Amino acid sequence: MEENWQQKTLELLEQKSGEEPDFGDNRSQKIYALRQTPLSQFSTEDIRLLISEGISLPYLIPLAMEKLNKNLFAEGDYYPGDLLQSVLNVDLNFWLTNRPFWQYIHQLIINNSYELEDRGINPERFLELS
Repeated sequence: MEENWQQKTLELLEQKSGEEPDFGDNRSQKIYALRQTPLSQFSTEDIRLLISEGISLPYLIPLAMEKLNKNLFAEGDYYPGDLLQSVLNVDLNFWLTNRPFWQYIHQLIINNSYELEDRGINPERFLELS
């Protein structure tokens, strides 16, 4: 990745602008605004939201990995571990083409498998790629 990539916006990194959303759709407005915000300013919820939408995964999964490394059960707006759950639900094709990211998350899961079970987070779909 580029140097200082976290100081840039998704629009700048991807070199494409998103279409301005209809004013009635709050989720689309939030995503549009986030695409124009430097990644270094993203909250856990911002990362969770964009990952759950499958947006800009090559940039957002590394951000999620940083957060999950510090706290596997980092919380967005819903519950402890909602960021991890969003990561585990990413389309399997992304993981097939980004094996180093998959291996990193896989190791976090293996190292914390009992705690995942206690919290009701099921990584089976993600682990199918083993």
